[in-house]
Amino acid sequence: MRKSTAFDAFAQGSYQDLAPFAALVLRLVLGLLFFLAGWAKLTTEGWTAAGFLQNATGPFASWFQSLAGNGFVDFLNMWGLTLIGVALVLGLLVRTASFFGIVLMALYYFADFAGNTAHGLIDEHIVYIVVLLLFLVGGFGHVWGLDALVERRLDHSSKWARLFFG
Repeated sequence: MRKSTAFDAFAQGSYQDLAPFAALVLRLVLGLLFFLAGWAKLTTEGWTAAGFLQNATGPFASWFQSLAGNGFVDFLNMWGLTLIGVALVLGLLVRTASFFGIVLMALYYFADFAGNTAHGLIDEHIVYIVVLLLFLVGGFGHVWGLDALVERRLDHSSKWARLFFG
């Protein structure tokens, strides 16, 4: 039997029949958003983040500008978005995907700092970070996701492996 998660505690205080459905919809919508953004980049011939990075603003602008034109950065961006999306849609390695999604959204936020903070410090990247943080700690991979199936098959002595599923 699996350990109780933060999501279980949340579901106890909400409409229990609807909370798992709402959690699934949130995970699917965010997963599709990531997947489709990555897929669009993967299927666009010659796509590169160079233009975006060359116009970086804010406290880390020079570092982001130095990454412009780097093929490995483009590879990480395209495949990172796509794989984070797939993981969230399938509910597999949700904690891992959420962690890397938080990192990616923080990088996007700081790369266009002037644009992202033009109307205040909070923009959509911060909202994505907060939702992904909820996924990271809440056990959302257990809500109609493959994480629940994988965790049931894990050896209970390998607690480190449980860090990746949720």
